[in-house]
Amino acid sequence: GEFFIEEITQEVSVADVAATEMLDGFAGRKAPFWDLPDLEGNRVLLTDFSDKPLVMTFWTTWNEAAADQYAILDEIFLKKDYAVIFNIVAVASQEPKGKVFNFITRGGYSLPVLLDELGSVGEDYELRQTPTTYFIDKGGSIKEVFVGVLDEKTLVEKVENILSR
Repeated sequence: GEFFIEEITQEVSVADVAATEMLDGFAGRKAPFWDLPDLEGNRVLLTDFSDKPLVMTFWTTWNEAAADQYAILDEIFLKKDYAVIFNIVAVASQEPKGKVFNFITRGGYSLPVLLDELGSVGEDYELRQTPTTYFIDKGGSIKEVFVGVLDEKTLVEKVENILSR
């Protein structure tokens, strides 16, 4: 009963800390290149976003926190003034196109979604949990990694931090 639940909770907490610590060392590295399809089947490349900083979030439809992160990013994406400052892309991790398409359609979302159905890009980025957000400067270097749900204020602060460097 209680002991088992406490043990599971502790394991999850340890995994969260381990993921965050591991990804802290990822900052400063060149972002691994990717070429992913969007929901319409168009190929999108990491290098398509070299004009300004990129906020790239890995998410899933089945994880409530990750789905919430997508909704928050979609709301931010709709504020067109942010599009002048930075790019946002959401990478659906290890989910079939149909499931992601249904989630997007039901929610009426418009934020661009890329599909990493096999999880190979997630592996390149050492993804351990969703949501995880990578802040990449226009030179293609990862400046910061954030594990968990970002609010608008924190996201904008992190982008401004990249711009001020």
